[in-house]
Amino acid sequence: MEELKAETIKIVTPNPTNFRYSYLVTPDEYKGIKKYKAECLIKKGTMMKDDKGKEVDAVEYIFEQLEGLLERWKASLKEYYPDRKFSLTKNKHGEPSLPYFLEDDCLVIRTSKKAGGVKQNGEVWTNPPVTFWANEDPLRLMNDEEKQQYEKISPMTEGQMSMKCSGYDAGANGVGIRCQPLQVIVRKHVEWTGSPDFEAATSNYEEKSTASSAADF
Repeated sequence: MEELKAETIKIVTPNPTNFRYSYLVTPDEYKGIKKYKAECLIKKGTMMKDDKGKEVDAVEYIFEQLEGLLERWKASLKEYYPDRKFSLTKNKHGEPSLPYFLEDDCLVIRTSKKAGGVKQNGEVWTNPPVTFWANEDPLRLMNDEEKQQYEKISPMTEGQMSMKCSGYDAGANGVGIRCQPLQVIVRKHVEWTGSPDFEAATSNYEEKSTASSAADF
């Protein structure tokens, strides 16, 4: 039987999108694992064009895209493994842990991508860093030196992110979807002022509760 391949979609956030807890230039290291990551905040009422060029509410549109991806992934898993019981990944409180959620007046999308690692055979692998585009006409790629100005940015910084979203199966730690940062363009740069913009993020693979919940399927 061929391995089940997860569907992948690309999402481009609207302008403006704010970035929180961002490590998009130099990856953050947590328990020996280095990751490029950032939380994208999209305010309700922000408009964007859908795949047909129609103006739509960005929060509703992107939330529906992510929910649809998750539901299709769950259906694919049940079809491929009809006798297996699944559970979504959960946080330490036993609640479903997804990379997107509504917070106050925003849709928050947690993006994360490993910078590299070591395979079981000892082979070292790396992921390409996040690409930065200069906010110019025409657009152009930034070099490594130019990217350094975004090493630390305020959550008031506005821009857009292109991300790759796909399903994953972490076995006993549950299933879900992940959103990986690909490209960023900063439309309005606000420098970091030393306020507590950064925090250590917990793993997406925390041990799940053994009790059943609405996240089981």
